[in-house]
Amino acid sequence: MTEHKDFDPAEVQAGLEAGRYLLVDVREPGEFAEERIPGALLAPLSCFRPEHLPRGDDREIILHCKSGGRSGRALQMCRDAGVPVAGHVKGGILNWKSAKLTTERAEDAPTGMTIQQAVMAMASALVLVSIALSLAFSPVWLMLGAGVSAMLLQASFTGFCPASSVFAKLGFRPA
Repeated sequence: MTEHKDFDPAEVQAGLEAGRYLLVDVREPGEFAEERIPGALLAPLSCFRPEHLPRGDDREIILHCKSGGRSGRALQMCRDAGVPVAGHVKGGILNWKSAKLTTERAEDAPTGMTIQQAVMAMASALVLVSIALSLAFSPVWLMLGAGVSAMLLQASFTGFCPASSVFAKLGFRPA
């Protein structure tokens, strides 16, 4: 099997317009519904099966995701299964958008930070504040960082995070 290529977004766009490429999005259905590259097919990595990729025409398959990580894993899965795939979009849809290429967005697609992102940002900020306060005033402030860590650990084991409930009530969108 030949090596895979990291395709530049403009090259993929030209190939799509010329009918040379078939673009497959390996992001999850919610991400695809929010914003997608026109004409891309969905094959989420969470249930990705290389043998289920479309075949039978002369178009080369190119994969993409948000930034290139998941499509890289999907490429390896294709390689391991012996399924021919030309490569993936370097930098994913983020690089596609940076190149000012067209995407489609659902009219009601949520924007802004997700609850999970808000919890991570809050936790990171509190840990940094606890370190700064402990250096400036007293090591007792490290208890704040320890409390945040305990909350996150508890959330990972139980699936319930009190902070996520607060952010949900504040209007942050689900992940």
